[in-house]
Amino acid sequence: DPAAFKVAEDILVEMGQYFQIQDDYLDAFGDPETIGKIGTDIEDNKCSWLICTCLKEASEAQKETIKANYGKKEKECVAAIKQIYKEIKVEERFKEYEAESYKKLVAAIDAQSAL
Repeated sequence: DPAAFKVAEDILVEMGQYFQIQDDYLDAFGDPETIGKIGTDIEDNKCSWLICTCLKEASEAQKETIKANYGKKEKECVAAIKQIYKEIKVEERFKEYEAESYKKLVAAIDAQSAL
C-alpha cells in the first residue's frame, strides 16, 4: 500500500533526524561513562545540529570565535565553542526540539491504526 509506505517513511525519517540530532547533543553534553564515547564533533569539525544552530543565532563576534576555534583539537578551542553553546542556550534549544519532536512522533504514530 503506497499510502501506508509514505506514512511509515515520514515517521521513520523524523525518527532518524531526531536520532542524529540527539547524537550531536550527546556528543557535546553527554557523560562519556553513560554514552560510552568521548565526543569529538567540535574537534573533528563536524557539521552538527549544535554548530548549525549556533551559526544561525550567533553574533558577529561569536561567529569569529567559532571560525577561530571550531575544528581544532586544543582544549581551549573546544572550551570556547562550548561557551558559545552556553551563551546561545543550545542545550535548552535541544530540549525544546526534543519535546516537540517527541510530541510530533507520538501524534503521527497514534494517528495510524495500521501501524
